[in-house]
Amino acid sequence: MTAVLVSHPHANPVSVAVASILARAGRLSSFFTGVAFAGSGWRAGVGAALATRRPVLRNRLLSGLPAERLHALAGVELGARAAHRLASAVGLPLAGYDALYVAHDTAVAAWPWPNDAGAHYEDAALRTFRRGAKRDLPRILDVASLHHRTVESIWSEEARRWPGATDGPVHVEPQWKRERKASELALATRVSVASDFTRRSLEAAGVTAPIVATPYGFPVETFSARARRPSGPFRVLAVGAQNLLKGTPYLLEAWRRAAIPDAELDLVGRSRLSKTFLDRYAGTFRLWPSVPRHELAARYADADLVVFPTLGDGFGLVIQEAMCSGTPVLTTPCGGGPACITDGVEGWIVPPRDVDALVDRLRAAAADRDRLYAMGRAARARAERWTWHEAGAALLAALEL
Repeated sequence: MTAVLVSHPHANPVSVAVASILARAGRLSSFFTGVAFAGSGWRAGVGAALATRRPVLRNRLLSGLPAERLHALAGVELGARAAHRLASAVGLPLAGYDALYVAHDTAVAAWPWPNDAGAHYEDAALRTFRRGAKRDLPRILDVASLHHRTVESIWSEEARRWPGATDGPVHVEPQWKRERKASELALATRVSVASDFTRRSLEAAGVTAPIVATPYGFPVETFSARARRPSGPFRVLAVGAQNLLKGTPYLLEAWRRAAIPDAELDLVGRSRLSKTFLDRYAGTFRLWPSVPRHELAARYADADLVVFPTLGDGFGLVIQEAMCSGTPVLTTPCGGGPACITDGVEGWIVPPRDVDALVDRLRAAAADRDRLYAMGRAARARAERWTWHEAGAALLAALEL
């Protein structure tokens, strides 16, 4: 059987889930990441103690992963983050994630690999893929986001539709990063994505490696079903970056037009929309730029409906998190929505940029909160049918590992 080396710079939930699935199947060679604590020994105890002071570290406690399979390159991650802060202090254009991904890839490529490493599943992969290619190993690239051409096209179109809505420039990847990603895709023997929308984005860009689309598993253990229906005012929640790509202007416009009495709209996440633009909707919403991840479950549970009007997402974990909490989701087909939601059953899927459709669904949701609560229960039931156990089995089969 092929053993798989999994690599990700900061132990995101998807990479951890994939590594855990492989470990349970006896197929994990190693998991290379940054700051992380696995197993149940003294290292796990240190991690738990640190997490009491820094709650963000709770995401780095990998209880389901064998300690002997974990290579936690903490120094690489912390060094890259320090370099980013230093560069920012002196005005150098060094993006934090870019520094981290390049540093991690360089370290993994230079690290002694286990003898049983027969395939690689990873992000930040250029140097490690080059090394793997010399050994003729399968190289699986996990692509969590859309191709940059798709992203840049959406940003440009939205900047035209909503002039003055954002203070910053249209999103454009630097040339070196475009070339790096193109080289990674060219070296990959197979590409793994989570949605058909992402697959079509890569195919449109001319990616020739076989592309496998497998929806992520629902995080049912992290986000529990709410115990009771929401009370008080009708509440709508939008979680994630609030910008043009995520469709926030369409939500704000739809919310204003819907004019639902005794209703609240909460936006959770950093905004890249200009103050001048947001002032048009002053008094109709509340913005929470930063909410700790461990507090999100309560936010989902208190909301009647989560709205995720994205124009382009690799998947959109918000959809699954809300559904696990028993909260229905109103979204578009531009991400993972079609893989998670049957329209009108666990939530709604509306065309992108369709303000009228958003208004109709918002009003319908507010007018029948009992039905909405029932849709939330259906959402949780669907989540329980596609956990990482089912998703992992499907992924391993699709990747022929």
